Amino acid sequence: MAVSDLLPRKAAGSKSRKQTLHDRLDYDQKEEKTNGGTLVTSYMCSPETAAEEFETGKLIYEAETGRSLPADKDIIAYRILQSFQPGEITSEEANKLGYELAMKFTKGQHQFVVSTHTDKAHIHTHIEFNSTNLACDGKFKNFKNSAFALRRLNDQICKEHGYSVIENPKAKGQRYQEKAAAKRGRSFKERLRQNIDDLLSGCKDFEEFLARMRAEGYEIKRRGKSLEFRAPDQERFLRSYRLGDEYTESALRERIEGTDARTAAKARYTQEHKKINLLVDIQAKINAGKGKGYEQWAKIFNLKEAAKTLNFLLDHGITDYDELTVRSKTAGESFDTLSVRIKQLEGRMADKAQLKMHIINYSKTRDTYKEYTKSHHKKEYYAAHMEEIKKHEAAKAAFDALGGKPVPKVAQLSKEYAELLLEKKACYEEYKTARKEMIEYQKAKQNIDRILGLELSKQESQKETQR
Repeated sequence: MAVSDLLPRKAAGSKSRKQTLHDRLDYDQKEEKTNGGTLVTSYMCSPETAAEEFETGKLIYEAETGRSLPADKDIIAYRILQSFQPGEITSEEANKLGYELAMKFTKGQHQFVVSTHTDKAHIHTHIEFNSTNLACDGKFKNFKNSAFALRRLNDQICKEHGYSVIENPKAKGQRYQEKAAAKRGRSFKERLRQNIDDLLSGCKDFEEFLARMRAEGYEIKRRGKSLEFRAPDQERFLRSYRLGDEYTESALRERIEGTDARTAAKARYTQEHKKINLLVDIQAKINAGKGKGYEQWAKIFNLKEAAKTLNFLLDHGITDYDELTVRSKTAGESFDTLSVRIKQLEGRMADKAQLKMHIINYSKTRDTYKEYTKSHHKKEYYAAHMEEIKKHEAAKAAFDALGGKPVPKVAQLSKEYAELLLEKKACYEEYKTARKEMIEYQKAKQNIDRILGLELSKQESQKETQR
């Protein structure tokens, strides 16, 4: 069964952000843990230079926003740990699931590196994602209960792929003192729970519940978003959420109202996010027996939605359906072109980083390889220095692949990499704009099609064009 965990990271001790990131990512990507480095994947960065790329994003963020935090408060990255039951999954599949989890949890807005470890009985994956987003204009918001949200997302992904999950995870346990006091009947937490359960029954609203608690002798106050109670013989206030998930203010309100918060939230989200392409089917609702009152409301609603589309067309100077079709197609092609360009830049960046790594490895292992070529006991020497020799030979193969071109300097590669990174950032800004335009044009066209009844078959469309 799969489990997950979320950990915010800060700079370690006297180390810098960059050095801390280097240490963590180097550990995650150790060849002996990741099957020679084959179980390492990444998004919008290269695994070999992820620490530099993370740090570059942070420097751009600080320069553009003017915001920075002291080291003891600055979250530089987040680690997600995903573990599986022994024998349940292959290492390759675990890496794919880790990548999918990271992509969905960060919504594709943050760079990340996924490293799957096979050095333990249970396969597990380390995911490090940059706290600064790709646009370098904001940071990841570690919202309340984010670890719980991560667990639910992880469970959903694992179920979709046919892997087991923990169906009923244990709630946070009580301390020994609390358990002992509860057994003796003297636990103030247990007494507060019982009073809340008793007084909550039959309340019409939340204010009536609070009035009943005050009548019982409890003092009530708020600290931020927390609801707190204090009994007459109690020294300190107690926050309700410390009693358990069923005693948070939102949970208490749900128990009074008898509604499922998730269902209500989903309904609110759906209502708030209705866009121009979600028109009401008047005739279907009338046929369902809603009556003239509903018919009138639906007409007004449709007119409002049609007005939004009309305003969009006027703002963009579109008066012809064919022109709208062309612009919608052009916006889609522009988005596709930028997507391909970003992938190309990522590929070139990966090549630069890989060649840079080979140059460094070649320099470090040159003396070892010379000794190996001179050795009269090559098998024994190779066994003792296998990793260094392999790195040196891989570097030589990379240099041979240059086709006779001179091997570039590390400083030159670093400069070219930085230029590619800046170009990728500029492309990403255009990418966001192109994506927004594509969605707007496509929605407008779909809406016009529905309003004017242009969803015809190909033959009907051709007849209409000829006429």
